[in-house]
Amino acid sequence: MIMYRINRAAVIVAAMTLMALLLTSCGGAPNTTRAAGSIAYATEGQASASHDRAVAEYSIYDLGSRWQDQQGLTLSLGDLKGRPRVIAMVYTSCAHACPRILKDMKRIEGELRSTGIDAGYVMVSIDPARDTPQRLAEYAASTLLDPNDWTLLTGSEDGVLELAALLGVRYRRVSDTDFEHSNVITLLDAEGRIVHQQVGLGAEPARLIRMAADM
Repeated sequence: MIMYRINRAAVIVAAMTLMALLLTSCGGAPNTTRAAGSIAYATEGQASASHDRAVAEYSIYDLGSRWQDQQGLTLSLGDLKGRPRVIAMVYTSCAHACPRILKDMKRIEGELRSTGIDAGYVMVSIDPARDTPQRLAEYAASTLLDPNDWTLLTGSEDGVLELAALLGVRYRRVSDTDFEHSNVITLLDAEGRIVHQQVGLGAEPARLIRMAADM
């Protein structure tokens, strides 16, 4: 099998071709304004339909970035290979959207487990300066995340930007403590290729569950 090494140019191309998703401020309502020099944000329904038709060309596991998990272990994304993964980009001090993303992921976890699918769950911080491995460990403990199934990652700013580009996640800092960000949960196959993306908060996961069962 040919393995692709994703460089920065490829990541930029991926970022331009993936849809710009609706940003939600964790301190308030969704922001539907156009950022300077950017594509107008689609509605969440439009984004979901487009992502259902999208086919990922690359595995995110080809990225060369290094990360730390909630146990302080250093790893690459390729170390997650071998089982389906459900992944989202969040930050632990988020008060609005991220807790709802976690709730949606836990719902997906329950439904996948009930169908006998052994999946892993990954939450990647968009706030690596504050989301240290210790902070991730505290968050995992407070939200009852099983370390055998849940991996929380923090990395460099560049690594976060590259991963966000491939996952079609947009985010921006709006204050010292808050971000606006896309609300998207991604299903990866065992090789790290995007199979399906669920867009929006509280979305019905039936399609994601069905596609996971079909892998």
